[in-house]
Amino acid sequence: MLGRLRMDIDTAIKYYCTLVKQVFSHPKGRPGDGKFKATKLEAAIKSIVREVTGDSETPLLEQNESAGCRT
Repeated sequence: MLGRLRMDIDTAIKYYCTLVKQVFSHPKGRPGDGKFKATKLEAAIKSIVREVTGDSETPLLEQNESAGCRT
């Protein structure tokens, strides 16, 4: 969030808290398949990326390594 989405620390903490609540508040019912749903994590990340960049499909890996922060 800090490097690729160029958020300041306070904004990243706000979005991280939102992500944690969305992803980890309701564990899956079936044991053995993992404790939480990966689809919820994917949806939460896409939601954050959409809010920050305007497009949920924005690549998080940058092609131009010289621009911005190295993460």
